Amino acid sequence: MYKNKYIRPLLGLYFLIFSITANATESIPKIIQTIKVDGKLDESVWANAKIIELQYETYPAENIPAKFKTTAYLYEDNDFLYVGFIAEDNEIDSLRASYRDRDDVSDEDLVGIKIDTFNDQRRTYNFFANPLGIQEDSISDDILDRDDFSWDAIWYSAGVITDQGYSVELKIPFKALRFANNKDAKEWAIDFVRVTPKDFEYEFASSPLDRNINCNICQYKKYRGFANIDTGKNLEIIPYVIANQTESRNPASSEPWQGDSADFEAGVDLRWAVSDNAVLNATVNPDFSQVESDSAQLDVNTRFALFFDEQRPFFLDGADYFNTMLTVYYSRNIADPDAGIKYTSKLDNGTLGVLVARDNNTNIIVPDSQRSSLVFIDEESNSAVVRYAHDVSEDTLLGVTLTHRDSGDYSNDLISFDGKHQLTDTDVFRYQLIHTETDNSEELQNIFSRDASESGLAYRLNYNHSDRDWSWFVSHNHFDKDFRADLGFLTRSGYRKTIVGGAHRWYGDETDFFSRIQLRGDWDTTVQYDGQKLETESEATLSFEGKGQSEIDIAFGTREVFFEEQWFNQDFLAISASYKPFADIRVGFEAAFSDDIDFLSEQARAGEVTEYDFFFDWQLTKHFNVFVEYVQQDFDLPQGNFFEQEVINSNLIYQFDEKSFLRFLFRYQDVSFANDPDPFDNLGIDQKNQNVARQLLYVYKFDAKSVLYLGYSDNAIENDLIPTLRKDARTLFAKFSYAFQL
Repeated sequence: MYKNKYIRPLLGLYFLIFSITANATESIPKIIQTIKVDGKLDESVWANAKIIELQYETYPAENIPAKFKTTAYLYEDNDFLYVGFIAEDNEIDSLRASYRDRDDVSDEDLVGIKIDTFNDQRRTYNFFANPLGIQEDSISDDILDRDDFSWDAIWYSAGVITDQGYSVELKIPFKALRFANNKDAKEWAIDFVRVTPKDFEYEFASSPLDRNINCNICQYKKYRGFANIDTGKNLEIIPYVIANQTESRNPASSEPWQGDSADFEAGVDLRWAVSDNAVLNATVNPDFSQVESDSAQLDVNTRFALFFDEQRPFFLDGADYFNTMLTVYYSRNIADPDAGIKYTSKLDNGTLGVLVARDNNTNIIVPDSQRSSLVFIDEESNSAVVRYAHDVSEDTLLGVTLTHRDSGDYSNDLISFDGKHQLTDTDVFRYQLIHTETDNSEELQNIFSRDASESGLAYRLNYNHSDRDWSWFVSHNHFDKDFRADLGFLTRSGYRKTIVGGAHRWYGDETDFFSRIQLRGDWDTTVQYDGQKLETESEATLSFEGKGQSEIDIAFGTREVFFEEQWFNQDFLAISASYKPFADIRVGFEAAFSDDIDFLSEQARAGEVTEYDFFFDWQLTKHFNVFVEYVQQDFDLPQGNFFEQEVINSNLIYQFDEKSFLRFLFRYQDVSFANDPDPFDNLGIDQKNQNVARQLLYVYKFDAKSVLYLGYSDNAIENDLIPTLRKDARTLFAKFSYAFQL
């Protein structure tokens, strides 16, 4: 820990005085001169740009002088924002820079800029690049403390490694941003950041960050300028065409492969910046193909539906405009739409998002207090969502969300009110109140014994305190029995839950192995709608962050669970760790030991679960990356083993340059049940279940939205009727999309 009791107070006084003088708004020059984006900063225009020093080390230390010098340069020319970095490094041999796909460079050296274009402390656009110019962009939502890396913009970058470090140039079109719709000079909050993974993962920044303030964006330095900028016409037309040929067969028979001739499909996405702060998206016969398969997950003996990330372009643009504390809108519930339209806008004192889609299918998550069910209805449905969030002040936000879904005699409507109040620098109060109305089809009434019409109420209250050393929170959730958010992802209803928790953090210096240690814990209780207690749980987690980008978590606790008229006493322990023994290798593991319940059998039974998870990520060369993950889970009953399941996710990627790569994906899942007659007789489960999915994919990215895919994939299964793995499907496919910017 910090040894000299005089150093920190003197440093704190120095940086306090410096920050007071430095926090005055500074001007950004307008220079009508472009650059060749090659990462060299050798054009004369950089001499007249605004110069910003990244003086502060904000992690692992707290606002001490940065260990390596980093200088940022900034100017604009009405159409583009130009950012240059010169990053000095006297340990150049340990520089981490490789060719990877965009948004896959978080473990490497990075420089970048975070921009709050509305200066409202709500969200920032983030643009980063590694020393080779590989891009990473995202949106940070300070309201819900989330980073969305699925957001992609079209911008330009390049980097060059030198004997003294590296330099990077960024050219960001204003049409990629949203900002106030006027020609006046604007004040933006901007932070410049450098990430330098050495023995620790250092972060240097142009703005100091006070850990006693529960907000980062509000501490960024202000920059004034940007008069007369606009997004231009900014009409993007992105047509696509897909060609694929799929063959299938019954693997249990000797029948030959069956398949039609090649299938062709085309469609178009449109993105129109109606103004500098509003965007209209539309799609006709949209491309909602999953080019990359979802990673395999452990899915046996689970009570609630699994969550999968969104990967489809139409839903990703402006997705943060629909976010709420409780997920009342989950875009992957709209599975196969014919068409969709979306409007998102930043208003003077708030944000507005509207989305309407026509879906060929109807997927419904039917929640209950102790499990959820996923229903697929082979009927078309209409889906709509509207969200408006109003900025009452810098410290207060109020929002309302409406969702609607209907198909024949089925419909579900939801209205939600939410708010966030920054009470002090360290205290935040959030809440959300939801009401739903559902008309169930005859099919849903029969399958789930539901009434023809239902209504339900839900709410969440959350108070959170977080300062430099301490944090604590209180949260209460309530969901009526007949609550249904069919366009969202709320998989449980008919219960109320209260959680109380807190944490304490200790910080080290360079002489310590660990830079941060945290002990956190919470207690919660869950009660069913009829007053029956369902669960009481106490848990604690001890976390370490240290050299070699090491992360260690030790979690343990105990719970009592009521399920199907029985009480189960459960203890659990989990240990996870990841470490970079070398600059190009990260390894990690997790071991978990817990008491659990057999949810598959007709009569719930107490059992024990042992789970191991190992992963290995090796940047073998600057172009070749290997990632392998292996997960094994055993479920044992008192009378012996009940089932085992294994999952393997493997990616082999050769990145030719910043635009193209060849990738091989391997997904394996194996579930084997012991000779226990209970689940087999009642549920018809095979004793042996194996599935292997493979994909070979070549990708060329002209930019973030113009892509060529060429690939082959197949699938093989093995079960009680198929004694060895045998292919049941195979596909050749090609996809081409190109973004025309008008």
